[in-house]
Amino acid sequence: MNKEIYVLLHDVPTHADYACDATDLDLEDIPEDRIEKVINLLNSSDENTVFEAAKLLTHWGQSSGFDVLVNLLNENKLDGYIDHRLHGYDDTLQHVLRAFVSYWATQADLGFSEQARSKIFPPIQKIIEKSNTQPFDIAGVFWVIEKYKYSEYIPLIKNHLTQIIDHPKLHFWKIHDAIDLMLKLDPEFVHNLLNEKGKTLEDFKISSL
Repeated sequence: MNKEIYVLLHDVPTHADYACDATDLDLEDIPEDRIEKVINLLNSSDENTVFEAAKLLTHWGQSSGFDVLVNLLNENKLDGYIDHRLHGYDDTLQHVLRAFVSYWATQADLGFSEQARSKIFPPIQKIIEKSNTQPFDIAGVFWVIEKYKYSEYIPLIKNHLTQIIDHPKLHFWKIHDAIDLMLKLDPEFVHNLLNEKGKTLEDFKISSL
């Protein structure tokens, strides 16, 4: 990746001290010509550049990047781009999930919350289903589900928890996070599932209610 492309994908203006990286930038701090140049990177012959550009544009609420990222997901071409910094497993889809949530948040700020809600559901559904058997976590979408009561996700999270609860060595903190969410949305389901599995809240470091 040459310097110009690296700057396009990663530069944070000095005045935008609120941003940890380019994905955190507010729209007013992203010049239109930078957006256009990143959009042009979607045509790169380098797969990593295309992925990084699509992910960044999705964070910025740009449909051009969102559509490319969804296509990559649907074509099962989102493997091996990002490893988990501590445990080394493929963490790409956790980062993609965050990008989809950011897309929704940016679009919501522009007044298009419901349209974005509909757009993000199919790809996030696919990511949740993949997380049922892979180690990456999906907690990045939980705050949206809880705060905005997006009930279409509840069956997916119930199934997710049911699929992973028998594998605490692999999914312990994912189980913890999913239980914590579902206790707020459907506590009866959680307690019934725990009873069925012979488990308690304390087994997953959650205090009894």
